[in-house]
Amino acid sequence: MNQVKGTIYTNARKGQVSEYIYSNFMEHLGRCIYPGVWVGENSTIPNDNGIRLDVAEALSKLELPALRWPGGCFADNYHWRDGIGPRTTRPRRFNLWWHQPETNEFGTDEFIRFCRMIGAEPYLCANVGSGTVEEARSWVEYCNSSQDTELTRLRAANGSPKPFNVRFWGVGNENWGCGGGMDPVYYGHLYRNYATYMRKTAPDIELIACGSHPRIPEWDGIFLETLKRAHHLVDYIAIHIYSARGMSDLNYSDDDYYDLLGQIQIMDEQLHRATALCRAYSTSTHQIGVIMDEWGTWYKEARTETGLYQNSTMMDAVFAALSFHLFHEYVPDLYMTNMAQTINVLQSLVLTEGPLSCVTPTYYIYELFKRHRGGTVLDLSCNAATLETPGGKKIPEVSISATYCAEKDIMHITAVNPHLSTSTNLDLTLDLRHISSVCGKVLTSAKVRNYNTPKNPDVIKPATLDVRHSDKSLSFILPPHSVAAISLNLTE
Repeated sequence: MNQVKGTIYTNARKGQVSEYIYSNFMEHLGRCIYPGVWVGENSTIPNDNGIRLDVAEALSKLELPALRWPGGCFADNYHWRDGIGPRTTRPRRFNLWWHQPETNEFGTDEFIRFCRMIGAEPYLCANVGSGTVEEARSWVEYCNSSQDTELTRLRAANGSPKPFNVRFWGVGNENWGCGGGMDPVYYGHLYRNYATYMRKTAPDIELIACGSHPRIPEWDGIFLETLKRAHHLVDYIAIHIYSARGMSDLNYSDDDYYDLLGQIQIMDEQLHRATALCRAYSTSTHQIGVIMDEWGTWYKEARTETGLYQNSTMMDAVFAALSFHLFHEYVPDLYMTNMAQTINVLQSLVLTEGPLSCVTPTYYIYELFKRHRGGTVLDLSCNAATLETPGGKKIPEVSISATYCAEKDIMHITAVNPHLSTSTNLDLTLDLRHISSVCGKVLTSAKVRNYNTPKNPDVIKPATLDVRHSDKSLSFILPPHSVAAISLNLTE
């Protein structure tokens, strides 16, 4: 067993964790929307006017801050007017990227209702690749305007007299690829045109520009330079980073496991570059932040013909936990992340199979880590060594993140032991504050390749963690490939 000691410095505070770090993303792809969210009013699966209740109930417990929709690649071939009005008259469309028909039964009004059911803010991505400026502008009007217009009357006729007040608006998605195959200069000119009309329609919206991925890091700088004196139109740059490409979801080797965790270093490098660039183009009156609105694991089993479905093992949970620890290090520049995708697609939170459903190990990471939201990241030190991956990257033997909530005088600590075969005894000391009470949970499994299914949903779930504590210290054992979450009530 490894022995690791650390100190948490309760007065050395780095910055506040944006609650939106723990957001998510869903797209009209595979079984994500149909039947992951929408089963229709006449379904035998329990539903609320077409939205399946088991999925809504599971997601509501996570209190997801924001949910991105309708894509993804689907967004730049989606025309929002197809998805409003009586569902029986909505047109059936060709899903350009994901090779499945689109019924449009689930549209803007249904998405807003779903967000309200689960307590998430809507984040809408407008069509730039095959749409028009007026189409995007009118969508903003439909959702947010309180004036008496044809579009607001249409919204009222569809059941919503009051504005939806959608705050977050993406101006296109992956416009360097499926969003139109553009170069950053062309996109920059288009963006300025779209953003001008969208913001004039609703001045308080926050606009998110298509950013880079690791193979085109130059995109962000060229785009921002193209805008010249119009940087006030950009509130965030959205970058995309997928990991595990070429790996198997279940049949992975130990070397594959460590290599995946090492890929978090690529996210670190891209975040370092993007946040520094956005700071350089920010001013005292307008800050440009960074969003990672697509990230997560993408295994070789997740193909178009399989609806990008993949199994989610304990490895995915460890990967998600280490990633969130990284994101905490980029406060306040990193404002939001949206893992792909919420249901039945890629690194999903919920899986469905007919009337059955289950939550994944990654779901439990969101559940255990949500207490960090809004907390202040604390500085800490520990004597943990590093593990070298087959690809030559380094990961910590133990990863720790601590946040403090001043309002409740509570500290939240999460710790990850990525080692596949060795337990770690972790001793932590607080430099100044005193501990009045402690509670903790741990997520692990007998085998790292274990996973939950709708027919066998409880293979992996959190258990109570035995935490020993004294006045200013605590100690607990982290099993192999495990994630722990501890809450401390503090006193002076």
